Amino acid sequence: MAAYMDATAVGNIGHIALLVLTTMVTTCMLFQWPDSSWFDTQWLAHGFCVSNSDTVWYNSHALSFYVDVVLTLFIFFLYKTQPKSVPPLQAAIMLGGVMSTLGHGCGHLYLAMNPTGMDLRFRPKEDLGASIASTLVTVMVFVCIFQGTMPLSSRQRLTGTALIATAGFTLLDIKPKFNFVYAQAVIYIFNAIHMLTLEDSHKATQVYRLHAYFQLPVLVVGVLESTACQSLLEPIGGHANFDASIGIGFILLELFARHLEQEQHEVKAKSD
Repeated sequence: MAAYMDATAVGNIGHIALLVLTTMVTTCMLFQWPDSSWFDTQWLAHGFCVSNSDTVWYNSHALSFYVDVVLTLFIFFLYKTQPKSVPPLQAAIMLGGVMSTLGHGCGHLYLAMNPTGMDLRFRPKEDLGASIASTLVTVMVFVCIFQGTMPLSSRQRLTGTALIATAGFTLLDIKPKFNFVYAQAVIYIFNAIHMLTLEDSHKATQVYRLHAYFQLPVLVVGVLESTACQSLLEPIGGHANFDASIGIGFILLELFARHLEQEQHEVKAKSD
């Protein structure tokens, strides 16, 4: 009982922190608080940390795609080699990690072949064809990502959440340079809310205990992208570092959760 409460309490604290910090970081980015001088000029212009912007196959979006494909293979390997005894939540997170990482990468591949900072608002009067295409791609990418961040959700819930997130670009009038800021916010806000509302049996797991704490570093990379793009991230791939932090988070989460679950089983076996 104590272990159950510990896992639940630690996990709840982590997801509440993720929700609060995501809201704070997003607000600072959108309104450039405390002052625009705190933010990188390239990030202010594009909303991404863009490297090799004059190329198609070596710009940050293309690099993000390559990174995501490689990390997808690692995550898939870990998923296929999971012990049969892993909790359903852990299995769902890793399977979702395969889909979300690959889907995220495909979204970047689409962006690599289109102008950086493309408008994701629905604009039927200006360019109906482009609006329909970008909307469909955005919904599909969100569905894939939410499979990793909203584990054990039904297809209806995933699709509905993706539609709401996509509609937000238009309803909130998100300008192209803030696409990344908005997307990061909705992904982690929906993630935190979803995890906090899971059934108690799923919260009584090591993967729930750890999950939020492996998402927080992604927020840190996001902050670095907006404040230290040219001085730190641009020379080493720009936004690709953000994608790498997501995939590595899935991998480390799985490895640590496996270790703790194994320890828990061994302790239980000795006590029996």
